[in-house]
Parts: sequence; C-alpha cells; structure tokens
Amino acid sequence: MQKPIFVFKLSAIAAYGLLLTCAKVTIEERSPAFTFAALDMGQGLSQAGVVDGNAVVWDMGDTFSSNDWRHEYERLGSPRVKAIIISHSHWDHMGGLIHLSRATDFSGIVITHPFEDTAYIRKMAVQWRDDISFTTIAQGDTVEGLSGVHIECIWPPRALNEVRPLPDSLKNRFSLCFLVRYGGTTVIITSDIDTMAERSLAEGFGYRLASDIIVVPHHGSAGSADDVFYGYVNPDVAVISCGIGNTYGFPAKKVMDLLYQMKVRPYITATTGTVTAISNGYYWDYR
Repeated sequence: MQKPIFVFKLSAIAAYGLLLTCAKVTIEERSPAFTFAALDMGQGLSQAGVVDGNAVVWDMGDTFSSNDWRHEYERLGSPRVKAIIISHSHWDHMGGLIHLSRATDFSGIVITHPFEDTAYIRKMAVQWRDDISFTTIAQGDTVEGLSGVHIECIWPPRALNEVRPLPDSLKNRFSLCFLVRYGGTTVIITSDIDTMAERSLAEGFGYRLASDIIVVPHHGSAGSADDVFYGYVNPDVAVISCGIGNTYGFPAKKVMDLLYQMKVRPYITATTGTVTAISNGYYWDYR
C-alpha cells in the first residue's frame, strides 16, 4: 500500500499521531469489511461478495453441487442476494439455479451478457421462473448492490460480430469477467475465458488488470493460461475451483508451473474447500 506523502514538515511524534488519525477515519469509512468467497462447488463454479448483509453472486455451480451452495450461502450468514450473475449458460456455472430455493433471500435479478439465451436461463430457475427479471451487461458496465464495492464488467465487448445466442463453442470465450475493487484491494473474476480472450484483455486493459486475487480461468485449464495476461494481473493469490479427481486433469501442470514461476500462492477448492478472503480496504485476511 502506498504511504501518504506530506509536503510539509512534522515532528516524528506529530506525524505518527496524524497517521493514526487518518487511518482510523479511513477504516471506519470502510466498515464493515468486504468478504469474497470462492465456494467449493466440486467441478462447478460459484463466487459471492458480501458486505453488510448484502451479496452479489457470480454463478451457481452445477446441478450436483447446489446443496453445497445452499450450505455455503448459510455459512455466509444468508445475506440478501441483490443479484445473481450468470457468466455463461454452461451447466457447471448455471446448473445450480434449478435448486435455488424460495427460502433464499433473493431479489430475483439475474445478470448476464447480451449474447446469452435468457429464456434458457429462466427455465433453469424452476422455483423462481415467474419472478426473475434480467439485466444484460457488457464491457464497461458496472454492477451495483454492494456498498463501497466497485464491480466493473471487463468482458465481453458489447459489439460482437457473432450470432445471438452464442453457439456452445464460443460460450467460454465470451463469458463475463469482472474487476472487483474494495478500497485498495482487488479481485479479478475470469469465468471460463480462453487465451484469445485473455490476450484481448491484456491488449485493452494492460496494467489495469493488476489484482491481488485471480479466480483462475476455466478451473485451471491449460487452454486458459496466457503468459501476457497473467503478467498484467500479477496476483498474490490464485484461486482454482475444481473437483477432486476430475476427469479433465484440472488444474493443468502448465497453470501450476506458471503460478510457481510467478511466486503466486495457489488455493485449490478440491483440497482446501471454500476459499474466503476478507478485506478491510487495505489487505486481505484469508480463511
């Protein structure tokens, strides 16, 4: 964290007192803390951001991990879900909607991108089907709902020369990605993007991609490990959501080697379970 620069001279004691006062004010302004959790969904993916009893959820895991999602939701304190973001309509990301209970404190707002089949997503949310309202977002848009948290969509672009809805072969490449900032702390959420999308993000955003935490693209697939992209993100921690003994061999050796070379600390849900990071706006506490 960059220290404040004072352009006037103070005694050591006075300067120390002023720093304590400034820190106290800033911390109070950022209370309560921001909790970011990558939930243990087996081979599915779901993440949640929580502030002061409100949550934004990114993806819901698959149909086989939905009960785990309910458990993790309750462990987070059963917050008011202001919105559920569906990055793309593959079962390991949206399948859990089928078991989304009416007991969940949910606004009914589902967010996806303009190239997704919203009718298909609505059909999956059996218990909420008649009460869902859709919002579509693309690169440059923001998501509201968490006090003090800036949620920026960085992918996909709004102008895509592709058919609607996207064919299955392109859903990973154009799945929704976000930069999530709370004070001076940042998470990048990458869904299932491939190296082509990563290179486009690197070219378009450069050092703006820098983040403390990366949710590793596509569960740790070798096809989603672009060196340039990772170099710009330059994370301290990498979270990989994958199932124990999955048939895909995730996380791939290429990904783990890259993280090792970059001295990035990996957390793999298959072995550590749900990864929870709590930010006070200055640094993360991992649990």
